[in-house]
Amino acid sequence: MTDFVFNRKELKKQARTALKLNYFACIAVCFIMVFLAGEYSTTVQGISMWDKTHVADLKYTPAQKKEIIQDMVDNRLTPEEANDKWEIHNVDAVKNWLRSYEEYGLDGLNSKEVTFFGTTGDGSNIQKILNAFSITKTAKERLDELTSNSFFENLSDDAIMYFDGLTRSKSYKFTFVASIVTAVSEKKTIKDTAEIFFNFVAALLRAVFITNLMIVCECRFFMESRTYHKTKVGRMGFLFRERTMHPIKTMFIKDVYLTLWTLTGVGFFVKQYSYAMVPCILAENPNMPTRKAITLSRKMMDGYKWELFKIDCTMFGWTLLSMLTLGLVGIFLSNPYRAAIHSEVYIALRRKAIEEGMEFSDGLNDKFLDLDLLEKTEGDKAFTIKIPDSADEELGSADKEVSV
Repeated sequence: MTDFVFNRKELKKQARTALKLNYFACIAVCFIMVFLAGEYSTTVQGISMWDKTHVADLKYTPAQKKEIIQDMVDNRLTPEEANDKWEIHNVDAVKNWLRSYEEYGLDGLNSKEVTFFGTTGDGSNIQKILNAFSITKTAKERLDELTSNSFFENLSDDAIMYFDGLTRSKSYKFTFVASIVTAVSEKKTIKDTAEIFFNFVAALLRAVFITNLMIVCECRFFMESRTYHKTKVGRMGFLFRERTMHPIKTMFIKDVYLTLWTLTGVGFFVKQYSYAMVPCILAENPNMPTRKAITLSRKMMDGYKWELFKIDCTMFGWTLLSMLTLGLVGIFLSNPYRAAIHSEVYIALRRKAIEEGMEFSDGLNDKFLDLDLLEKTEGDKAFTIKIPDSADEELGSADKEVSV
């Protein structure tokens, strides 16, 4: 059954077909998600490379930064003088390096900044997870010995960036973990502690009231777009038309669970796939009770978490290509392609859940999302379906004409 449900080639083929039929609207939706919801971070990373304030951080390696700062210290150069001497053409970057040196020493220059959304090295999500295992100084020293010259120590910046890309929508969870680790393992001033706290609160509010809702809306758009090929971008506001904000509660509780699992390290990677279908379930039925939506997602993903992980891994090449093209491939191809693939995954798992009578699958009550399944379940009955030219039209029961 696994091979049938998760035939990756077939799912990707269906995603490409759906994408071609509503290409520009799909691009527009993903474009909105990049700039308003902070999703598809590798695209944002690529776009940010156009910003000259980040060019120096991308251009110079940590070793080169150390050499420049050491020269400044030995010869008592100002940032402006060092900028001219080394032809960096970015005084602000030199000032940032000097500030990091004054606060953390030369080791503070080891983290190579990539974008305004994330960094490799100490600022990456991977390092936050590793640090979660090292609450005490002694444990941290043991962890450093364990990872010295190992996989994590030599993990390339591109791989770390890719990991951050996959986890960027969970950034406030990692911020929460990092805050706990920092508060316990390091001495911080009241000002630093307050800054960490307010950064976390800001990320939390943004995620709860903007990002999470838009993720659900994006799922709805792509689910409709695969069937109704003139779906309009306006469908991103379907929750406001439904006059329900119930998904805020469900997505928040899901994120609380994920945050707690993040504290266990490895558990987060498993559970983020267990709960992967929650946004899609809410996109189909926004008023489904929270417990049922989360439980149904777990049951739908039972036996398929590894398969979905492999699908995500197949997008690694697209992610790197997007970064190399400064986000252009992400904007015009890989972002909508990724969303379309996940929509096909949900439809495949949805069919399985309904056919098997899975617990709480009765909540998947929008049968017009999957006309193939509707035709199959109707058997040999003669039925006629009035399909709107656009999913943006009202899809109330009065507009759905089915004669049997």
